[in-house]
Amino acid sequence: MKILHAYCLNHNLGDYALGFGVKNLLRRYLPVDLIAETNLQGQVFDEYYIDNVVNKKYDLLVIGGGGIIHGAHWPNGWFWLIKEELIDRIKIPFVVYGAGYNYFEDEQGIPEIGKKHLLKTIERASFFSLRNDESVTRFSQQLSVDVREVPDPGFHINLGREYECNEPDPFVLIQLANDKPEHRFGSSESQSSFVDELRTVVEKLARSYKVIFAPHVYEDIELSERVAQGIQNTEVWPFSDYAFDRTQDCLGFYQKAEFVLAMRGHGQIVPIAFDTPVIALENHPKHGGLMRKLDLHDYSLAINSERFSEQLLQKISLLEENYEEYVGKLGHINEALGDWSKQAMEELHQAVVEKA
Repeated sequence: MKILHAYCLNHNLGDYALGFGVKNLLRRYLPVDLIAETNLQGQVFDEYYIDNVVNKKYDLLVIGGGGIIHGAHWPNGWFWLIKEELIDRIKIPFVVYGAGYNYFEDEQGIPEIGKKHLLKTIERASFFSLRNDESVTRFSQQLSVDVREVPDPGFHINLGREYECNEPDPFVLIQLANDKPEHRFGSSESQSSFVDELRTVVEKLARSYKVIFAPHVYEDIELSERVAQGIQNTEVWPFSDYAFDRTQDCLGFYQKAEFVLAMRGHGQIVPIAFDTPVIALENHPKHGGLMRKLDLHDYSLAINSERFSEQLLQKISLLEENYEEYVGKLGHINEALGDWSKQAMEELHQAVVEKA
């Protein structure tokens, strides 16, 4: 089977990582001869591309995962660049796997053109699924349709793969997010307050661990540097050494870290995949949603919480006191997610065979 994988390839380290997870699952559960890829946020699926690339060269089109249900300003109200009337032109089976509803609470959600386009996509797709961060709940509040839920494919980045990390000292990884700050923080004053509160936490952490900041997009660098500035035993990793085509070189840090503090969904998902404890710094509904789904909400804290530094230090203490229990729980979670994804991929394969 020759597969074309369309996902986001131009912005976020986490999107690159989840791409590994999708491919790992496809290779494990489908008869794969070849997996090619294209950028969902850049490739226009016009008549020529559909006829001469998609239909002519491949047996299956896989779209996702990632937070691709987002962007009211996009032509179709989400990231797939195909006119609604051209969806029927695709003659091979196609699936949407583990997509995320990625609108912030202060955004207005899916525009009407997006709802119409998504309904057509669901009608035509052999298999359509959303990831397990309460995306199904948020999606269904706007479109009254039943859709499958599957584990985010990022949970399977280590399926048949090995990653390395040469950092010799015990370290904590902190992953901060600074794109879309108006949605994440609300105001520059709130962001400054967050920086001050987090610096208090980092100063204490740095007495016991090396603290490494892990920017996932370019905009994260500035915020990471603000928090780390002047604090001994901290560093901000060189973004260009680990981003995009170098993504796999950073994943071992998530595996070897003592624990992770994360402001992004895949800042949570990647360490959990390695049984590495994480505390979610909530700034989007998906962050708390994922931790609730995994029964880990004791290790989640909104960044605008009162007494943020005090509460975060309490959660870090809870994590340290229950470290082995937390690691063991993650092992059971990953076993269950693996079984769930196996079932989903077997259903996907059957649906594709029936549609072919």
